[in-house]
Amino acid sequence: MFKKPRIRKILFATDLSSNAAHAFSYAVGMAVAHGARVTILYVIEKMAPNAELLFATLLGYSDTNEFRHQSEIELVTRIEKHIEQFCVAAADEVPACLIMLKEVLVEPGQVAERILHHAEKGTYDVLVMGSCGHGIIKETLMGSTSRKVILHSPIPVLIVPHRDGLIPVPTADPVPVSVVK
Repeated sequence: MFKKPRIRKILFATDLSSNAAHAFSYAVGMAVAHGARVTILYVIEKMAPNAELLFATLLGYSDTNEFRHQSEIELVTRIEKHIEQFCVAAADEVPACLIMLKEVLVEPGQVAERILHHAEKGTYDVLVMGSCGHGIIKETLMGSTSRKVILHSPIPVLIVPHRDGLIPVPTADPVPVSVVK
């Protein structure tokens, strides 16, 4: 017997690349089709302690905690700006765009592990993310975030393949947005 999937909460994992912007349009499209909400996740890969201290010092922060905190704030702001620009550009087709975007999560860690953590612990129905498609040699040597996520995710995963030159960056002025942090 056929049972239509119930999609109410979508987890969208982003690396802020142009392909992630392309994948975001799929997440929003699914949200529109199902009346769902989207949570955006960006994972800050942990730096080696010496590198983090060097960056904090060079950028004038008093310590690495201040550097981490400010980096998270700046990333949330950058993601909010991307959301605003996308919603302005899509306003004719998706008038409730800002309402569908539930929250922005920015946190440190290993990318695949943090995505899987949220997929498992959250109450999400589906995970959407882009794939960079670095090729088999790089994937074999280094592993692939999307591959790890597909193999271990407890929820369905939509991987949007990389497509060069598909995403025009919106140029409209951003509108105010309220995002839960």
